[in-house]
Amino acid sequence: MLEEIANIILAFTENLGHLGIYLYMTIVGTFIPLPSQVVLMPAGYLASKGDFNFILIWIVATLGSTSGATINYFLAKKLLRKVLKRKQEFIVKLTLFFRHHGKIALFLAPLTIGAGQYISIPAGIAKTKLSTFLAITFFANSIFNFFMILIGYAFNPEEAHKKIIYVTIGLLTFVVVVATIYIFRELKKEKNRS
Repeated sequence: MLEEIANIILAFTENLGHLGIYLYMTIVGTFIPLPSQVVLMPAGYLASKGDFNFILIWIVATLGSTSGATINYFLAKKLLRKVLKRKQEFIVKLTLFFRHHGKIALFLAPLTIGAGQYISIPAGIAKTKLSTFLAITFFANSIFNFFMILIGYAFNPEEAHKKIIYVTIGLLTFVVVVATIYIFRELKKEKNRS
C-alpha cells in the first residue's frame, strides 16, 4: 500500500516537469496550504536517479515559492491594508515589528514549519521594502527547498556520500528547531507588550 502511494507521488511529480514544479511551488508560496514536501522530496529522489537535474529543480522551486510569496505581499499591501484601514493601531504595531525584526522574521519564517508561506502577508501590510523582501525571501526559500530536495535525494539507496547527506539533514533539523523557538518567543514578547 505504501509503495503504491509512493509510486503515485513519484509519477505525479515526474509528470509535472519543471514548469509544473514552478507552478505548484508558486501556489505553495501563497496562502493556499499545500505542502511543498509532496513535490520536492520526490523530485529529489528522481534527481538522484538522473530523471531530473538537482540544481534546476532547486532554482525552479525557489523561483516558484518566491513568486507565491510576492503575490501574498502585493495582495496584503494593496488590499489588506485597505480592509484594515480602521485598525491603525494594529498596522502601526506591525510596521514597528517589521522595522525592528522584519529581516530576521523574513529569513526564519520559511525555515519554520507552518509560518513560511504566511510571513509575506504581514510584510506586505507593513510595506516592507520590496527589494529587501525579495532578496531575503528568495534566500530563505532556497535554503528550505535545497534541504527538502536533498532529503528526497538521500532516499536513493545506490547514492554514495550518505554521511554528508545525513549530517546536512541534521543541521537543517537544528536550524528549523532554533528558528521555530525564536519566532514563537518573539511573537510572545509582542503579545505581552500589547
